[in-house]
Amino acid sequence: MTSVDDVFEALKPVMDPEHPVSITDPRMQIVKKEYISVDDGIQVQFKPTVPYCPMGGLIGILIRHRLEEVYPDKKIHVKLVPGTHSQEQAVNLMISDNERYRQIVEQLKEKDML
Repeated sequence: MTSVDDVFEALKPVMDPEHPVSITDPRMQIVKKEYISVDDGIQVQFKPTVPYCPMGGLIGILIRHRLEEVYPDKKIHVKLVPGTHSQEQAVNLMISDNERYRQIVEQLKEKDML
């Protein structure tokens, strides 16, 4: 069975797009263990470094993509910690809308960013 610690470890290679630091690094506090839950699927919340972070959506996409690679048979749900981004609704929609998500992932792959 997958644990919170397993998911946290799986996210260590995901880097903040603006800084060469893992999103799990305690200095960044983008993803902490208490933002992760595991039951019938995997839920991860994340907190951008600033409320207007222009990379908030991309961070969420990178988290979802990494977890789908590591846990292809699990349902993955990624969203912002409520109240932590000025464009919270738009960012969460970008991450959860499967068509938009796939388009962004393809663009990232074309640019060798994934």
